[in-house]
Amino acid sequence: MKLFVISILFLLPSIAFGQLFPNVPEFRGNIKKVVEKRYGKELVPSRKDSGVYKPGAYSGWKYTYLFDKNSKLAKRTNTFQGKINTECVYKTKKTGTSILKSEITRDYTLGGKESTVEYENFIDPTGRTQKVNSWLKNSPANSKELFLLEDNAVYNQKKLISFTRHNIDPNGKTTLEEECKLHYNSSGRLTRIDRKDISTGLSTTIQYQFNPKGWVDHYSIDLLTEVQEYGRTQILDVYFKYDRRGNWTRMYRKSVKKNQLEAKRKIYYR
Repeated sequence: MKLFVISILFLLPSIAFGQLFPNVPEFRGNIKKVVEKRYGKELVPSRKDSGVYKPGAYSGWKYTYLFDKNSKLAKRTNTFQGKINTECVYKTKKTGTSILKSEITRDYTLGGKESTVEYENFIDPTGRTQKVNSWLKNSPANSKELFLLEDNAVYNQKKLISFTRHNIDPNGKTTLEEECKLHYNSSGRLTRIDRKDISTGLSTTIQYQFNPKGWVDHYSIDLLTEVQEYGRTQILDVYFKYDRRGNWTRMYRKSVKKNQLEAKRKIYYR
């Protein structure tokens, strides 16, 4: 039986730069730069076969986000132990009926190899995204290939309530299709996303909880709800702490004993 594929987008907060799938929580305010450090490190003792995981130890990974004068994300630099790993530049180009968002990545572990991901957003007359083609270009000399298609977008006024995702293999065939349904509370805030594999019926649910200021302070991901193992939890809980302007500065993952630090952010404002 084909297992339901869990996207990395569900596992850790990330930048959903050009997709229909929402990015929660988002960056807020007049931001200039964000420096993010990741925690949780695998230590390998010299006289043991297996490593020891230290959840509170700095992993060596640091992500630096730079924003333009309008506080739109412009560049991200990933470093490991002080050395640049990759650099990603974000660009947006608008036409009459579409918005093309690009992520141009230079990988210095591969000698500076450049690749591009393009999100081709098709917009209706009211400005709502109806379809997104996601393209991958492995090098400037190669032609781009479609790897993800999001369509069948349904809205309730301005709120996206459902859409379909199609994963495309290099031969152009659909390998996985998923239905995504979004739910909101009376205040219009996104509270739950249900993601269901069309062929197997297996699903994953992500739920958001808000603090009194309306910021997401906790989300939980119920992995593969139909195949839960007795006595084992498959729920991932993530918690946030915020600064005064509504951007998270600490991220924690729930564990049996105590919450483990996953990331710290330092926010620089204009």
